[in-house]
Amino acid sequence: MEKIKDFDFELNLEFEGIKNPSEAFIQLAKLYEKLIDFDKHIAYNISVDSKVEYDLVDIEFGSIKTKIKQIFINIPDDVLKDVLNPSAWFGHLLVYVKHRLLKSIENNELTSKKDLDKITNDINLNIKKLAPKNLMILEVNNYYVLNTINDITTQTKKLKKDEAFSFKSKKGIAKIDNRNFVDMPKILKEMGDETFQQERVEILKIKTMDLLSDNTYWKLIREGKTVDVKILDADWLEKYHNRQFIIQPNDNLKLQLKIIYTTSHNFDKPKITYEALKVIEIIPPKETEEDEQTNLFLNT
Repeated sequence: MEKIKDFDFELNLEFEGIKNPSEAFIQLAKLYEKLIDFDKHIAYNISVDSKVEYDLVDIEFGSIKTKIKQIFINIPDDVLKDVLNPSAWFGHLLVYVKHRLLKSIENNELTSKKDLDKITNDINLNIKKLAPKNLMILEVNNYYVLNTINDITTQTKKLKKDEAFSFKSKKGIAKIDNRNFVDMPKILKEMGDETFQQERVEILKIKTMDLLSDNTYWKLIREGKTVDVKILDADWLEKYHNRQFIIQPNDNLKLQLKIIYTTSHNFDKPKITYEALKVIEIIPPKETEEDEQTNLFLNT
């Protein structure tokens, strides 16, 4: 068995008596999906090229204990040059964020917008504290934290009375069960009808093209998911429709991207929309996917 590093973790499903193994592993898998989605969002906010994956290195039965190694891919050069062990600071950062998020659920901290502000601020302050000073980082916002907590508590509701998920790391243990919940309608009402915007340059892969339509919404891939992006660069669109350049399937667009988060008492959860203020460049797909999969830290 590979040795667990300080910044790896265990995610366990605790239960009494017997349990259907298929149900147990599905429950763990669903929670893993929510955690790695949040990790990937943090990594993406640090650098659009950064990636994080989990490797299962050990499993124990009784209750189900899974030991996880965090794998970091394509950490940018401007991080590497000032950090002796980039996987360590990145790993500690992600462990802290997961621990803080799950602890807030365990303690039912999230009962108001004020509570949400505190949880989000704690996460952002520690990201700034742990990350290299030279990095320009897109902050995690209330909307994403709220959605993630809601997604996780949706999974805990499916647990039985004597069951619990426990997250174990060097930061300690966080345990959540079906008594943990978040009152989304109440918090969304407190947040009111408001909008929060962020801007950054990103490179997004084109999923579908429509050469005949004047539709300004393009389906692009962001954080592994298909999103509709409204192209507001009128000059670029005119050149595109006049066939002044060629776009191939799987090409990438380098964009000045605006990300808009909106809450409303009419929504079940915050809504996210995207606008491309400027199309900077068309970038062909990489020659091989292996370039993206090169692990910089296998030997650290």
